[in-house]
Amino acid sequence: MKRIILQTKSILWFLMLAVVISPTIIASDQLKELASLSVNASVPPYTAVTVSTNELSFSVLGTPGTYTSSDIVELSVESNQSAWGVYAKSSDLIHVKHGIPPLPAERLSFSVDNGEFKPLSNSILFLRGTINKEAKPVNLRFQLTTTWKDTPGIYKGRVTISFLNNP
Repeated sequence: MKRIILQTKSILWFLMLAVVISPTIIASDQLKELASLSVNASVPPYTAVTVSTNELSFSVLGTPGTYTSSDIVELSVESNQSAWGVYAKSSDLIHVKHGIPPLPAERLSFSVDNGEFKPLSNSILFLRGTINKEAKPVNLRFQLTTTWKDTPGIYKGRVTISFLNNP
């Protein structure tokens, strides 16, 4: 008899646990609203354009012609914005001594991922992206063309990389 009572108590104990622990399904019309939370999510625009180096150099050793920089620039773009574009432009290369004519910007050219070289005299769109596609890094190579009219010496200029978001 004692054994039956113990078994009955055990069964009741397990049934009680099953009722307490088991999930209860409640119809939504039975619920009373106690509170309401307003949700605000702020996603500011983000863009980062990075380059592997901030300096290019050309060793023009020999007769005038086209020389390729040994520097390869890796450019990466990260953006959460809609359609965007990356542009490049060069300034004229100015001789360090005043009064000597510069090397015109159109003589500096670049290529993207070993493609065709394009002169940098105007802003050139060379990379496009969209929000639904992750941009992959690109490699930029640069060339400089010299002529017999160019005075020997050191010339300095700037290649400007620009980003434009197209909302």
